[in-house]
Amino acid sequence: MVRFLSYLVAACLAVAAAAESEVVTLTSDNFEHETQVATGATTGDWFVKFYAPWCGHCKKMAPAWESLAVELKEGGLVNVAEVDVTGNRALGTRFEVKGFPTLLYFTKGTMYKYQGPRELEALTKYANGGYKDTAGSPVPGEPSIVDEFKKAFTQIFSSITYYLKNPGKVKENEWGFLAAGLVIGTVFCSFIFMTFTMMGPAPPPPTKPKSS
Repeated sequence: MVRFLSYLVAACLAVAAAAESEVVTLTSDNFEHETQVATGATTGDWFVKFYAPWCGHCKKMAPAWESLAVELKEGGLVNVAEVDVTGNRALGTRFEVKGFPTLLYFTKGTMYKYQGPRELEALTKYANGGYKDTAGSPVPGEPSIVDEFKKAFTQIFSSITYYLKNPGKVKENEWGFLAAGLVIGTVFCSFIFMTFTMMGPAPPPPTKPKSS
């Protein structure tokens, strides 16, 4: 009974802490609307932590990230947020997140990757202008259907090319998958081609021959 009550109190405290958190939770659905990082428009600068729930380093720096959000909110110039990449893989792909935590600072259409100590003092200094001493890169735009098609086609083509050059790497039970990939890839490409053809401008009507 005592143990149950301890778990219940801990759960209540966790819920209360989450409710009072100044860290903004971003997802694939609200990321661009909230941040407008691609346009650098009206919502200010954003310091975003891309994390995974199982990451020990992410858990260790969580208190510092919460304190940073409180401190920067008082200044009113920088928004502090986080993205669970395991549930929002499209954002991880868009911003080329390859390790956790990845900390990116967004300002006026440019993003900077933070690589310093994961401590409050260092993080605060970076957000208050320290990012200007590091190299930035343009914020990648939201992927379009064309970008997704190109990516899928590249992956399929790369896999097929690899197996054709290294047939010894293909196990007997993988030949069926390779053949299926060829068929699916062909059908997919044909579908996309027909879709874009149909979306294109209509051909001009035929001209009538002049009567003599």
